[in-house]
Amino acid sequence: MKNLRRVSNAVNNVVSYTGMILFVILIFACVAQVFFRFVLNNSLSWTEELARYCFIWMHMIGASLLIEANGHATVTVILDLMHGAVRKVFDILIELIILFNGVVMLHSGWVLSYSSRNNLSTAMSVPMWMINSSVAVGGLLLVFQALVRIAVVLAGEQTQEGGEAQ
Repeated sequence: MKNLRRVSNAVNNVVSYTGMILFVILIFACVAQVFFRFVLNNSLSWTEELARYCFIWMHMIGASLLIEANGHATVTVILDLMHGAVRKVFDILIELIILFNGVVMLHSGWVLSYSSRNNLSTAMSVPMWMINSSVAVGGLLLVFQALVRIAVVLAGEQTQEGGEAQ
């Protein structure tokens, strides 16, 4: 279990740093667009597209970070009343739903990426499969992190609030 957590933490670190880099690029693109449009009175054609694609990738891969901290939106009023085996069953059920969502994203992202393999983006001429593959990568990360959480729950290394025991 310790090795699985180590791998999960390493993946989360890579995703976190990648997300930070994408966010910095997004901010730079937006600031450059505002500067060029309003100060120099000459808009850049590629900054909006770059910001959009960074935003898409950042959110697709960032969703997997919420799994470890139970950060996905849930209504916990009923879950907070559950304890023991019943809570464990519902925690696993929630992770299975996230796992299913990740599998659907992985499959759909693969199909979308393949179908757009010959298309280029309008302003930057980036192959669209590179942008659309964010759905598949996000799905793969969701699947991996959901499987890790299921293993953690089954191993009993979880507190009653749903977080991992230290």
